[in-house]
Amino acid sequence: MANPIIDDFKSKIRNGNPITRLIMINVVVFLFVSLFRIISFLSGESGLFVTIEEFIKSNLSLPLSFNGLIYKPWTLITYMFTHFSLMHLFWNLITLYWFGELFINYTNSKKLIPLYLLGGIAGALITISLFTIITPFQAYLGAPMIGASAGVTAIIVATATLIPNVNMNMMFIGPVKLIYVALFVIFIDVLSVASYNNVGGNLSHLGGAFMGYLFIVQYKKGVDLSKGINRFFDWTSGIFKSGPISKMKVAYKRSTSDEEYNYNKKVEQEILDKILDKISKSGYESLSKSEKEILFKASGNK
Repeated sequence: MANPIIDDFKSKIRNGNPITRLIMINVVVFLFVSLFRIISFLSGESGLFVTIEEFIKSNLSLPLSFNGLIYKPWTLITYMFTHFSLMHLFWNLITLYWFGELFINYTNSKKLIPLYLLGGIAGALITISLFTIITPFQAYLGAPMIGASAGVTAIIVATATLIPNVNMNMMFIGPVKLIYVALFVIFIDVLSVASYNNVGGNLSHLGGAFMGYLFIVQYKKGVDLSKGINRFFDWTSGIFKSGPISKMKVAYKRSTSDEEYNYNKKVEQEILDKILDKISKSGYESLSKSEKEILFKASGNK
């Protein structure tokens, strides 16, 4: 008999928007870790439960060294969905929600999760590289790192790079342009590099910021860095998709030649780039009705 709670959870993961999926995965991992922490505490710090708790933490956290990463390569992904503190989880997810909504509105929903993953991976690899190369950082080699911050920072910077002049209402401050929000985030991380208590975290944020900027720069050139990850997602969803495989074959015929098709795509991209430039300079509300329709259709086709 199917469990309605599990079925509802699977449905939200499968059909929900990418922000919902990322939030739910982060929350579930947090609850899973917290459950074992509670059991360990209630057992009076029993050796067995403490060992299980430490084993789980160790295999979810990213060891900040290339040797550690070789032995635990899966942690390159698991670390960015892992939190041990409720407030750490809350602030990462609330920021993900705010900026994720903006990012999706001006691009499309299929780019958010790949950007989050790329930001987390870039943050991890850049942090490990700097720990290996720079002598003062070598004292932290092998330390564990967790948290969604690098992926979230990638989304913040990507959004600000795409639409720098769009205002965001900040609590106690009022409307602030996204470019200033992103620059403030980067400035704080640079100042905090020598904070000793979160060196790896601050360096990973800067790695995520770099990936967010690179992602949009390439996007404006017509290069989609999310394509490979989305193809992998499509492939894996096809493997686990239930139901009989249809034997019917559908043939598609393009009425235009390759040259005409490529030319039309180039013209469409140029129009879209002009609209995005207009948004970055004057905001979304400055667009005409036809420009908004073009942007909406382009987002649906990507």
